[in-house]
Amino acid sequence: MNRILLGLNILLLLAVGYLFLDKFSTSEPESTDAAVELPEDNRLNIVYVNTDTLLNQYTLFIDQQKAISNREKTADAKLKAQARSLEREIMMLNEKASKGTMTPKDLQAEEQRLTMKQQQLMADQESITRELMEESSRINDELQREISATLRVIQAQYNYDYVLSYGGGSPVLAVNDSFDITREVIQRLNKPKD
Repeated sequence: MNRILLGLNILLLLAVGYLFLDKFSTSEPESTDAAVELPEDNRLNIVYVNTDTLLNQYTLFIDQQKAISNREKTADAKLKAQARSLEREIMMLNEKASKGTMTPKDLQAEEQRLTMKQQQLMADQESITRELMEESSRINDELQREISATLRVIQAQYNYDYVLSYGGGSPVLAVNDSFDITREVIQRLNKPKD
């Protein structure tokens, strides 16, 4: 019985050895269908744009931000004036109610009118906030399209493989300043359109 087990162990050991040699003795690397072709010098042409600098120097972006900010200030001032007016009316109603110069029916009608006015003020505030957010989103989308189009032109012109974004909050932690194309991007974006 021991001889049979010893013979089987030797046979298994020889089979494993043969498979090991067969697998690892080939000198040719296995080819894969999804092989990545790198440039001949094995270097990628990668540049970056500093987004913080870009947004601080892109005149259209600055102008659009100022316009949105002005609209926000105007809307805020209007809403605050309406809120102060409503507050004065409520104080006057409370004064009349405490003096007893109004009938209960008139007091109730005036309270309903002021409640409706307050609800309208809140609805106006929500509407203005939504409009400003939509306008800001539309402007940001437009600016993003303009920046992307400019980057595609530069990428094609200089045959860049990748154009990365660098700045606050970007996943790129460190860069070599010699790969910074921010200045050229800003110049092209700020160039007057024909």
